[in-house]
Amino acid sequence: MNRVGILVRVTLLMVLAMVTSTSAVLNASPDDSIQKQVVAELERVAAEEDQVRYRGQYAALIPLGSDAAQVLLKMLQDEDLPLSRRRRAANALHDVATAEQVVPLQRAMDDLLLEPWVETEIGLILARLGQRRFLERWLKQIRRITDRTPTTVNLAGILEGLSRLGDLQFRSDDLAAATATHRRRIALMQDLIGRVHSGLKERLTAEMWSIHYNLACCLCRSGDTDGAFEALQKSLRSTTIRLSMAQADGDLKALREDPRWAAWLAQHAKTAEATAPAAEKQPNR
Repeated sequence: MNRVGILVRVTLLMVLAMVTSTSAVLNASPDDSIQKQVVAELERVAAEEDQVRYRGQYAALIPLGSDAAQVLLKMLQDEDLPLSRRRRAANALHDVATAEQVVPLQRAMDDLLLEPWVETEIGLILARLGQRRFLERWLKQIRRITDRTPTTVNLAGILEGLSRLGDLQFRSDDLAAATATHRRRIALMQDLIGRVHSGLKERLTAEMWSIHYNLACCLCRSGDTDGAFEALQKSLRSTTIRLSMAQADGDLKALREDPRWAAWLAQHAKTAEATAPAAEKQPNR
C-alpha cells in the first residue's frame, strides 16, 4: 500500500474512533449520572446522620424525580448490596417516591420471595401514596393479637405486637393511634416489671423507658411539645437512649426550635456527663 493510502486509512480510523467516542458520550444512560448522585447522597447521610432516621432526610434527591426513585427501588431489591445500603435506599425512597412509582411498587409486592422487611418498607411507601391495602391488612392481623385481654400466657405476644403496631402507625402518620399504642405498651411493661423476678427487672425497665423516646417523637410531631419534653426526659433513663439522638432526630425538630431547648439540653448534658463514668464501670450484661 502506498504512503497516501496508509495516511487515508489512518485518518479514517481516527475519525471513526472520534465518532465512536462521541456516540458513547451522547448515548450514555442518564441512569449512570443519576445513580452516582443517589449513591453520593446516601453516603453523605451515612457519614453525617446515620444515627437517626426521619422524614425529609433525603430531600436533596427529590429534584432528581422518577429516575432517582427507580434507582432506589432497584437498590432496595438488590440482595447483593450491603444491607445498610439497601435500608438507606428504602428510607430515601420514602422521601422521593410519587404516584409514578405506584405500579412498579405494586409489581414488587407480587414477588413471593420478597424479604419481610422489604415488603414492609414498600407497603408503607404505597400507603403514603394512597394505596393502603397492604397496610390495612397488616394492622388487622396485628390487632387480632394486641386486642386480647393480657394474661401470663399471651402478654409477651401482645407486647411484641404493640411494638410492631406502633411502628406501622407512626410511619404511616397515624400519630394519635401510635401515641395510644406506645402508652398502652408502657403501661403493660410497668405492670410486668412489678411481677417478674428481680433479675429481669433492670432489662425490662430499660426497655420500658426507651419506649418513651418513641412517644416523644409522636407527641412532638403532633404539636404537644410539653408532653414531648416530658417523655424525652424519661427516655434518657434507658441505657439504650442517648442525648445525641435527640440532637439530630428530625422528628424532634420542634423541640430543638422551642425556647426551652438550650436550657433543657445543657441540664441533661451535665447529667449525662456526670453519670457516664459510673455507667462505664458497670459490667456488661
